[in-house]
Amino acid sequence: MQLAVEFPHQFGGEGDAPPMRTTEDLAQRYRIAFVPGFLSECFEGLARPFADAERALRQRGFTVDYFQVSGRGSTADNARRLAGHFSALDDDPRPIMLFAYSKGLPDVLGFVASFPGAAKRIAAVVAVAGAVNGSPLADELLMPYREWAAAFPLPGCDAGTGDELHDLRRDVRLAWWRENAAAVKVPVFSLVATPRPDRISPATLGTYRWLAKIDPRNDGKLLWYDQIVPGSYLLGYANADHWTIAIPVGAELPALAFLFRDSVPRAALVEAAIEVVAGTLASASSR
Repeated sequence: MQLAVEFPHQFGGEGDAPPMRTTEDLAQRYRIAFVPGFLSECFEGLARPFADAERALRQRGFTVDYFQVSGRGSTADNARRLAGHFSALDDDPRPIMLFAYSKGLPDVLGFVASFPGAAKRIAAVVAVAGAVNGSPLADELLMPYREWAAAFPLPGCDAGTGDELHDLRRDVRLAWWRENAAAVKVPVFSLVATPRPDRISPATLGTYRWLAKIDPRNDGKLLWYDQIVPGSYLLGYANADHWTIAIPVGAELPALAFLFRDSVPRAALVEAAIEVVAGTLASASSR
C-alpha cells in the first residue's frame, strides 16, 4: 500500500500477528473510542483527528465515540473530563477499545490511574504517536509558550495556562511513570510514528530537524522511543509523521495540502490495529 502505510522498521524476534476476526464479529464485541491530543479541540472545526477512520468504522457497523478533551487543558483536567465522558455513556456492555493520540495518551493514562472504576470499561488502549515520555520540544518551548501562546485566542478552545505544555516535559512524564506505573492495569498497544525523511510534512520540518539533532528517528514532535509505553504490546512503526498518522489534513483542508505528506490510509491502519488488538486480547484470555 505504498510508503505511507509501510512499516519501515522491523526487529528480530517480532512474532506473527494473532488470528484475525471478521469485521462483523469485532463490531459486535467492541465499542471504539478516540481521544485527541494537544490543541485538537481548538481546530476541530477544520480537521479532526481520525475523522476519516470514524466514518469508515461506522460504515462497517462499529459504535464509535469521540471523547473530546480540552485542547489546552492539563492532563489532570482532561482525566476528569474523560471521567465525565465515561459516566455519561449508556449501559452498553461491550468493552471499549480506546485510541489515544499524542497528548491524549497522558490524559487517558491519567484517567486510568485516577478513576480505575470508570476505566474498567476499557478493554485496551491503543497509543497512536502517544506522548508517553513527553518531548524535548516541551522542555525547549515551555517558557515562550507560557508567556506568549498559552492565552492567545484560538477558535473552539479556552485559553491555557502553560500547564498543558508543562505536562509534556520529559521529566514530568517520567516522574509520572515512576509514581503511577502500577496503576495502569489496562493493556496498552503502542503504534509509533517514525517517518522516513521524505514523509515529513513541510509544516513540521523545522521541529523534525531540531529533534533530529538528538535522533533522526522522530515524527516531527516526538522521538521514537518516547512513544513506546513501558510494558505495552508493540503494534509497529508507521511511516507517517506526527500529524498525518492521525489527522486527515489533506482531505479536510485541501488548500493547505501542500504543507502535509498526507497519503496515510488511517482507516485501514485503525482497522488493522483493532484486529490485532482483539486477537491479542483473545489469545491472552485463553491462556
